[in-house]
Amino acid sequence: MDKVFDADVFRQPLETLTGLPNLAYNSSTYAKFERDQVLAKTWYCIATLAQLSGDGWVHPVDIIDLPLLLVRDRDSTIRVFHNVCSHRGMKLVEQPGPIKQLITCRYHGWCYSACGELKATPHINGEGVHSDDNFDNTLHGLQQVRSHIFAGMIFVNIDGQAPDFASFIEPVTRHWHEFDFDAYTHGGTDSCWELELQGNWKFAQENHVDGYHLPFVHPDLNSYSPLRDHRPLLIEGSASGQISLGQHHAGAIGETRLPYNPHLSEPFQQGRAEFLSIFPNIMMGVHADHVWTVHLIPLSECKTFERMDLYYFGDGATSPIYKDLRSKNRDRMLNIFEEDRDMIEGMQRGRQSPAFQGGALSPGMDQPAHCFNRIVAKAVIDALDATADETV
Repeated sequence: MDKVFDADVFRQPLETLTGLPNLAYNSSTYAKFERDQVLAKTWYCIATLAQLSGDGWVHPVDIIDLPLLLVRDRDSTIRVFHNVCSHRGMKLVEQPGPIKQLITCRYHGWCYSACGELKATPHINGEGVHSDDNFDNTLHGLQQVRSHIFAGMIFVNIDGQAPDFASFIEPVTRHWHEFDFDAYTHGGTDSCWELELQGNWKFAQENHVDGYHLPFVHPDLNSYSPLRDHRPLLIEGSASGQISLGQHHAGAIGETRLPYNPHLSEPFQQGRAEFLSIFPNIMMGVHADHVWTVHLIPLSECKTFERMDLYYFGDGATSPIYKDLRSKNRDRMLNIFEEDRDMIEGMQRGRQSPAFQGGALSPGMDQPAHCFNRIVAKAVIDALDATADETV
């Protein structure tokens, strides 16, 4: 394979205080290279458990036209497959929904179990003849994708070659060692939302780790989590973000508080909150009374699906007493992310200009964004070096 990009344009973020080049955000050729050579080679979140409404459910996800399919069988086991029939390459499932027994291709009726086994090949050898001695069904099931569940999120490793998930997430869990994410429960239908951004997914990540814009874009948020109380949070090679030393929500979501996790340290009990953008496509926030996740699915080089899910400790997750607080918390978060939407989409439009090629980052304020840019740049350079080696 020939190199499609010069690695030198990605070395600058590693060597100087600058961002990624424009092509990383507005080139469709680059976006597919990134999908296949960067995102496919690591662990990538494609959905949350809350999106699978129950047992016997299918949920398709397309990553820049690459079709994947989540299947939750009647025993609650979750698997991920390539969403393509092994017969003629027809996309199997277009919309999420329940399945009765089998996943059936609309083209020629081939049927697959929730385990991916090819169960039926109607009329394969002529009308009324549903089997062929020269055709082995066991060789033609759905192609399964390596997957793992963490903190309510479903991750995949598409190429199957990444290190184990525990190694991937260890820098984050080591930092957040006092958080047992299994102790939190999804708040239900009033604790999630979805957006479609007219911008590249990396803009959403860079914006999330940027505390610099709080006074200008989020005046309400800045009133109870002011910029002066923010500190950079850097986990080199894995994630970057912000620490808020005293984020008190009482003024934003009501005087009655959601239940706090009593196992957390004193700083969190006193209002500390932390936010990370985890490479490649996860945002997470941790508070004393809840945690939240956002995952990003690139639909094209300039369009991104974004979903947030909120999780609560103890009876805060499900008790009717806290329903109003859960709804207000969701609405507050949605308002913040809607304010960010304008910035993300504005950067997408701005990066069409050849006058901008990475910018000049602030030494005092842009360390988290630069950290995330370095993670991306290294992954791209490694991918370019690997594809160059393949041609030798």
